Amino acid sequence: METEPLLGFAHVAAAEAATRVFWYRWYVLLVYCLLVTQQGAVWSHWGPISDSVQAAYNWSNATISLLSFWGPITYVACFYPWTLFMRRRSLRSACVVSAAFVALGCVLKAMPVHSDSIFAAMCHACGILNGFAGPVVTAAGTKLAAEWFPMNERVTAVAIATMSQSLGPTLSFLIGNFAVQDVGEVNTSAVSSNTKYNESLRIIRNQVALYNYADLGVSCLILLLILLYFPSRPKLPPSVSSQLERSPDKGLLHLGLNTWLAVLAFGMPNGVTNSYSAVFDLNMLTYKVRQEKSDWIGFASSAASMGLILLAGRLVDCFRRPRMAALSTGLLIMSTVSFVWFTLICELPGLRTTLGLYLGNVLGIAAQTATTPLFFEMACESAFPVGEETTTMVVTACSNVFSALFLTALFFPQMGTRWMNYASTGSCLLAVPLVLRFREVYRRREYDLLATESSGASVQA
Repeated sequence: METEPLLGFAHVAAAEAATRVFWYRWYVLLVYCLLVTQQGAVWSHWGPISDSVQAAYNWSNATISLLSFWGPITYVACFYPWTLFMRRRSLRSACVVSAAFVALGCVLKAMPVHSDSIFAAMCHACGILNGFAGPVVTAAGTKLAAEWFPMNERVTAVAIATMSQSLGPTLSFLIGNFAVQDVGEVNTSAVSSNTKYNESLRIIRNQVALYNYADLGVSCLILLLILLYFPSRPKLPPSVSSQLERSPDKGLLHLGLNTWLAVLAFGMPNGVTNSYSAVFDLNMLTYKVRQEKSDWIGFASSAASMGLILLAGRLVDCFRRPRMAALSTGLLIMSTVSFVWFTLICELPGLRTTLGLYLGNVLGIAAQTATTPLFFEMACESAFPVGEETTTMVVTACSNVFSALFLTALFFPQMGTRWMNYASTGSCLLAVPLVLRFREVYRRREYDLLATESSGASVQA
């Protein structure tokens, strides 16, 4: 493992004396996490209620897939302009614009219209605008952590921001299940007459409208919070490495082969499993699992992901020179084994139990998702002094490419959905040798370690 930094240490001690950690860093992180959570909830808005909206609006699987598809495709289209924007402007400006995109998208989705085709177009427009916010909400967490948090809290801060990415889909699974009734309830009430059936569809439409209004209210509140108080950086930096100048506008050209190994090892399994989670209901319908049960499996997977993400991030921060690659390898192997088990019990009805479905999916999704803050930090350390926002956006752009490829397959109905389980299994398995080839380097952390050894810890405000 390489630990020698790229630059000299002549002024490290003096730089350490000019550092300070402010308590309100946690408030800034909280507001950012609210934005991340809401953007993720809007992205996964339709998946948990897919059965109901397909019945109420006569949408197809392709429509549901396209609404999720806008997230990765817009990400890939706009991530590089976002890296330039964040480097030349500020974290605050990026978050204000992103929150405005999310709020504007929710305005369009919540507009009362009498045409189903216009409503569908508004929902697609919401997906596109919400997708434009994707690069900031998924990748700016590492920049925020570097600007506001000391070395021994940096991965934890990234983990909390990453956890918020899982919180959004978790809330959409939970709230969607309660806000919009299951299509199974529609069928039950429709047995007696077409009149009752049409009345049930009207109820679903009203519930969807109220759900959209709630999304709009939350999005506007978050935008207001960011406008009121969200500084880009503290008055004094929290660490020596945060003071060092990042490379200029050539960031992408400075990413070496080692960093690209981390990019691919994360992007492939994460992109596949993210899209897999977003359309999990469609997959489970193939195996005759009702929407309500699949929603609860998805909720449990997201909830477990949040806990494991936070645990992994905090564990890394407990060590001065953590072995993040080894931990990531173990989590990916765990995810692969879990997806193999989940695939078997789906394909073999004799093995299928509710507990088995929960364990297979929860462990598979949670173990893979828990690698997110680890790969973000490994890539940032390897690419330093390339800016954190550039490196992380490249990592997440790769994830969105694989996510788009996964969702594209759903536009071909003849393929069915059984392949989803195999794709999730294979993506995690193929990532393992890539991580094993990755060489851990801690270029950024070395500055902070030397400063800590030479002049002690930063002063707590």
